[in-house]
Amino acid sequence: MSISRWFTRGVAQRLAFAVLAGLLWLSSSLFAPAYAADAPKRYIAADGTDLTAMAQCLPKELSQGNFARALREAQNDFLEKVFDVKDNYNDYKLDDTEIAYLACVESKGVTPQVKR
Repeated sequence: MSISRWFTRGVAQRLAFAVLAGLLWLSSSLFAPAYAADAPKRYIAADGTDLTAMAQCLPKELSQGNFARALREAQNDFLEKVFDVKDNYNDYKLDDTEIAYLACVESKGVTPQVKR
């Protein structure tokens, strides 16, 4: 008699665990927010400006800190570009990453500020 009671208790415990796990899975799938897999992510500034093209074109190396790159750019007319010293933007030395970024932004239909 004790073997059947032990067997029944084991089955009941497994069944209770399975029901509990099923309820947890069901509640997490029902109440989780629905994300559209095909919807592109959009980046909107606080003033309503769409920054999606700039965020999508941002090269990985510019989004990660790199001291060597920072030193290299400091010698690459960086401060002159920041303070807009030269009359023509094409007179500045541009890094390959900057050139690729500007080309990408233009290909998405955004005119960079330096070309206005």
